[in-house]
Amino acid sequence: MRDVATRCGVSISTVSLVLSGDARIPEDTTRRVLQAVKAMEYRPSVVARNLARRSSRTIGVILPEFALTRNQPFFYQAIQGIHSQTQSAGYKIIVEAANPSFLERRYYHRLLKEQSVDGIVYLAANREDSFLNEMVAEPYSFVLLGSTLPDSDLDMVRGDDMGGAKMATDHLISLGHKKIGHLAGLMTTSHSYDREKGYREAMTAAGLTVQHDWVQQTEYDLNKSVEATNRLINEGVTAIFAGGDVMAYGALRALHKNGKNVPSDMALVGMDDLEMSNWISPTLSTVRFDIAEMAALAVKYIINKVQSPLIKKSTLTDVPQPKLIVRDSCGAKR
Repeated sequence: MRDVATRCGVSISTVSLVLSGDARIPEDTTRRVLQAVKAMEYRPSVVARNLARRSSRTIGVILPEFALTRNQPFFYQAIQGIHSQTQSAGYKIIVEAANPSFLERRYYHRLLKEQSVDGIVYLAANREDSFLNEMVAEPYSFVLLGSTLPDSDLDMVRGDDMGGAKMATDHLISLGHKKIGHLAGLMTTSHSYDREKGYREAMTAAGLTVQHDWVQQTEYDLNKSVEATNRLINEGVTAIFAGGDVMAYGALRALHKNGKNVPSDMALVGMDDLEMSNWISPTLSTVRFDIAEMAALAVKYIINKVQSPLIKKSTLTDVPQPKLIVRDSCGAKR
């Protein structure tokens, strides 16, 4: 860069501004600098440029540990959304798992403090993870995606889990079902908590009493959902609202093994609208959350904040709303 500046008779900072596309530089100067760059075959150092901007052009993505050890389509779709946004913006991603060692060493904080990443999209939050609130006071971009913390001032992108659960349950009620079971996620995550709450509120609003064993809490795991569905079958429910599509896949397997036809013997509605839900038989009625778009929104916020540090938190409120997708598994006419 120094040689280019000497050849053009300008300062090094002027060359730097021209290469970064600064419109304040006179057109004649810009033309001379660019001609010199081409003639001298100068290639600016990406590393040096990023250091000058105090930007690594890298986004950190923190997943729960189980996302890397089990088949979890939710996180695959989130990564797709993140990658689509980082790739178009010329950013890279680093993926880490929030295992005990990672959390104890506060490695998520080191990634930011050492400028390894410009911001973090954190998908591993539990409702009890109050230690993450320390990031509120830090000058870094730290965005919770999906599961969030109650009463937290952290930036977050989340869908209307309670509203989506009400939507699914109301749909089953509208089809005449009164005994509706719920496959619920563990209450450690906010989306599981809100989805069960939405189910209960919809039942109460319809004047229906939720029996104790109509709610089966389990993990977002296909095999464990099979076991939980077997318990719901024994309770005599006529419909199941699964708090996640992966749970619904397990429910379908359990119902098939028990000789139950879906939807004539048991109606079924899931939540998330994962890609596979339109492939299985019967196709799964579900509530769509645009996971990829939500993930892309989190990345877009981080990149915008790098460029404009005073950006307001309200940027994160433009989240796509849940939408009921009626397919074959609920028994409704389409």
